[in-house]
Amino acid sequence: MATHFKRKGKRLLGIDRQSAIRFFFGGNAMISILVLGAICLFLAREAVLFFPQHQRDLEVFRLTGQEYANFVIEEMDEFTEVKSLADQAFYQEMNEAYGIQRGLVDCYGALNDRLFDNGEDLIDELEDARDELDDADGEEEETLAQADLDGIQSEWDDFLRAELGKADRKTIDSFGRLGEKEWQELLDAMASWDPVEDEPPALVNDAKAEMTKGMAAFDAARMQIGSAGSELARLRSEIIKITTEIKTEAVADMSSAARKKALLEGSVNAATEEARASLKAQAEAITIRENFPYSERIKALEGSREKHEAAVTSLKSGMQAGVAALPTEFASTEVETLVSRIRERTPGLFEYLDTSLKESADWRYDEPVSWLSSVSSFFFGKDWVTNSSFHDFYGLLPLFTGSLLISIIALIVAIPFSLGAAIYVNRLAGPRQQNFIKPVIELIGAIPSVVLGFFGIIVLGEALRQTSQLEWLSWVPGFPMQERLNILNAGLLLALMAVPTIFTLCEDAINNVPSSFTEASLALGGSKLQTVMRIVVPAAISGIFAAILLGFGRVIGETMVVLLVAGNQIAIPDFGLGVGVITQPAHTMTGIIAQEMGEVTADTIHYRALFSVGLVLFTISLLINISARRIIKRFGLAA
Repeated sequence: MATHFKRKGKRLLGIDRQSAIRFFFGGNAMISILVLGAICLFLAREAVLFFPQHQRDLEVFRLTGQEYANFVIEEMDEFTEVKSLADQAFYQEMNEAYGIQRGLVDCYGALNDRLFDNGEDLIDELEDARDELDDADGEEEETLAQADLDGIQSEWDDFLRAELGKADRKTIDSFGRLGEKEWQELLDAMASWDPVEDEPPALVNDAKAEMTKGMAAFDAARMQIGSAGSELARLRSEIIKITTEIKTEAVADMSSAARKKALLEGSVNAATEEARASLKAQAEAITIRENFPYSERIKALEGSREKHEAAVTSLKSGMQAGVAALPTEFASTEVETLVSRIRERTPGLFEYLDTSLKESADWRYDEPVSWLSSVSSFFFGKDWVTNSSFHDFYGLLPLFTGSLLISIIALIVAIPFSLGAAIYVNRLAGPRQQNFIKPVIELIGAIPSVVLGFFGIIVLGEALRQTSQLEWLSWVPGFPMQERLNILNAGLLLALMAVPTIFTLCEDAINNVPSSFTEASLALGGSKLQTVMRIVVPAAISGIFAAILLGFGRVIGETMVVLLVAGNQIAIPDFGLGVGVITQPAHTMTGIIAQEMGEVTADTIHYRALFSVGLVLFTISLLINISARRIIKRFGLAA
């Protein structure tokens, strides 16, 4: 009977329609799985091959003495950060206490440059006319020379008045230090300016003298701090030169066999006898050694440890004296904060120098490099430096930090908007509002990320920077912003991109809460808002949390927006700024892959380092998705 009622259809090669459809979709799924597996295997293979290659690179780094040089380089970098704070504090204090005086000096310089550029020929004529008057012999020549000079001087006076009349205060005084009164006083003083003598007006000289006198003590302390690292800077240059030469020779020695083989093969295939002889002579000139004499070459660093200790001692004493000489009263709280940071960081700098000096004293060029060192230097390395004349570093930490900070800001902004919109659309809005709001939010996901990136560069970034300049917002950490391309800008754009994902999943989770929960709450006298906040949201919390995790996976894997607007500065942000850290530029894991993958040579260490970053990113996304699915499966009333 069952056979009688079975649907019969046309068959092709013994396969009916339903079997073909089942095979088509099942085959597509299998192909997808195979392609995904192939991608994972290729990614893992290239990433895993990075670590042995990286270990060999670190061995050369140590054997050539570059690791020792790096101690001095990092010490100098730490000192430079404190020195930079002193420079920032000095110029900020100058702006606050002597803004008008600095404005007069800077605006005079700008006007001076403009007059020399536009009136170069006229100034040369004026100078030549004066020389001719001085060289005139006899009354008649003096009379002619004087007449000529008077004509050129009159022409210059007219030119000067015209140029000063055309000068725009906002253009010349780009920092807005001068008011209308001071600007007019400067123009009046410049009206009698002599371009041949090129002496600043008395007004400008007085302003410069007042500024120099008022800032003399601060400037002396700043200069003392800056000069404290002069010995260490000289030692750094000396050691870098020595170790770079050793590495160049060692790398050439490693490739000697391959180069000799290539030259010999080339000599066989050369077109002329002369070319064959030349290539063969070059090949014979290459010496292949079993082992490179690192122990002999490293002797060039003898005496560096004594110089290193003396340079660190000099730096500490100079820093201590310079910091002690810094003023204690300032014209603004910003300067006071900067100087406080210098005083707070100085003991830490001294401690770091002592630790680094001890580690460098214990350093040995022939100590083996373990595979664990290769792994840890990648995952916890603070530098990502490629195409360096000294040494390339592949440290994931600054890229991971940038990705994490941007993603956190994106979630902080996106979660309230997404969850609030989901609750409103699903539980509070009317049908017309639902039909309008939901498609509009989901439409955001259709905007190309490159378009949002351009919007961030041209509109949002500039708007944030201009807003941060407002005086009444100066209390906000990180304001005023120095860069329009930064973590905050990227985070806000990624928040916009994450809203559709989180909103849709949250709305689905809320919609899947059984209606009996809502009905019971309303029957017991609960208001609609109480029902939503105390019954519906807690019941859907697993789905909401899963939506947030998937939103996090969405933003941490975004490439184009962060590449365009995050600033692409490969450095761990300065967390000493507190919340203000979000106004600094940063780089991300996705951004570095997109930026550098097209420029690297296959199978190189740089190439495989990028694959390692990709594997980390893939692992993070995979863990996020697995966690979201498990949360929904385990706690899922709203699943």
